Amino acid sequence: MFQNYQIAYLRQHVKVKKVIPLSFLRESVAYVLSQSARRIPHAAAIAHFDVTPLIEYTKSGRGIDPSDETVSDKSMLLQRAIRRNYTAFFLKVIAQSLSCVPQLNGFLDYAPWRLGGRLYLAEDINLSFTVHTKHGVIRPIIRNAHKKDLETVANEVRALTRRARRTDPEELFHRVARAYMWTAFKQLDVGGIPGFWVWLRSKLHKPKPDPALINIPEEDRLQVEDVLGATCTVASIGMMMSGHQTVTVIVPPEVMMFGIGDIRETPWVVDGEVVVRHVVTVAGTMDHRAFDGGEVFPFYEHVKNFIDHPELIYEWKPGD
Repeated sequence: MFQNYQIAYLRQHVKVKKVIPLSFLRESVAYVLSQSARRIPHAAAIAHFDVTPLIEYTKSGRGIDPSDETVSDKSMLLQRAIRRNYTAFFLKVIAQSLSCVPQLNGFLDYAPWRLGGRLYLAEDINLSFTVHTKHGVIRPIIRNAHKKDLETVANEVRALTRRARRTDPEELFHRVARAYMWTAFKQLDVGGIPGFWVWLRSKLHKPKPDPALINIPEEDRLQVEDVLGATCTVASIGMMMSGHQTVTVIVPPEVMMFGIGDIRETPWVVDGEVVVRHVVTVAGTMDHRAFDGGEVFPFYEHVKNFIDHPELIYEWKPGD
């Protein structure tokens, strides 16, 4: 009784193998993204980039000893930083490009009955990136990558990824929910009541912790501040599988989310001839309430410029 009629019909006419209650992580994702799909008019801008110049640039430094800390050759420095994974490169490039197109970096407060709408352009560029774990996806944050050198960004990506895979997401996201609920309470925001109910119900049916994660030292796990405070999100299926990046769903109140596919060889037309090139797909999804699509075009031009001229990642500085 009181169950969705479609679910009730299926339960009556379909043999069920097993019933799996959603974890708090999954319930949180379902709650946030359901809000996103209902409230945010999504618009997508998908671009294919020829990253052959980047691949060739990193190969050009392979004759140098990577263990030599005195090396100043930029191609060798980039190769040593990325270590066969270009995620750090793209995170830094996206952060630097957002610095040049600040409309895409921030959060939207849209409350037509209370104050209308306000777009907060963030000075901090806090990029959350997706890490796939056996318990689900966690989004740790790289803060102000545009102000850090590439090797620092790469080291932070590796450290956060390692800590994410050693973190119990149920315990972490219960602490995240408490931080959010305390803020909702102080703001007298009744919109937080459904989220509070999700959290309370999960407390009553909290699963047993993963035995493999119980004895992990606290400093080796992600903390609340590692996953809260993002101003833009970057999802990368290229880290996990071969394939094009699909259109992403914005995490409110952010106004932009990027997805990066894998780097693959594909036929490409260069000077009227079909040749084999290394190509990556970048899908940008924007909140159409915050701005029109024109802001994305200069952003992609900045990204393309860094891909075509990878050495610029060392020469660029905030304000350029």
